[in-house]
Amino acid sequence: MTYSKKQFSKDLKQEIKKGFDVSRIAQWAYMLSIDRHRELPPDLDKFIQKVAVMDEGEEFEFSEDELIRFADELEAEDSK
Repeated sequence: MTYSKKQFSKDLKQEIKKGFDVSRIAQWAYMLSIDRHRELPPDLDKFIQKVAVMDEGEEFEFSEDELIRFADELEAEDSK
């Protein structure tokens, strides 16, 4: 079964609700990309990697609001 943008958006929002911690969310996204690599369409993997690299420096970080908006945009894009 293919992992969708809508599902990633839902899961990402759940992770944010656990508490906004850039390192924890980045690690979660990295592990998700490894655990589900066979289920990920290339375009979705690209979006997951944007979250996974947040730990690599301030220039890659999303604020909490930006990350929620990013998740909302992915969900809306998947609904088209």
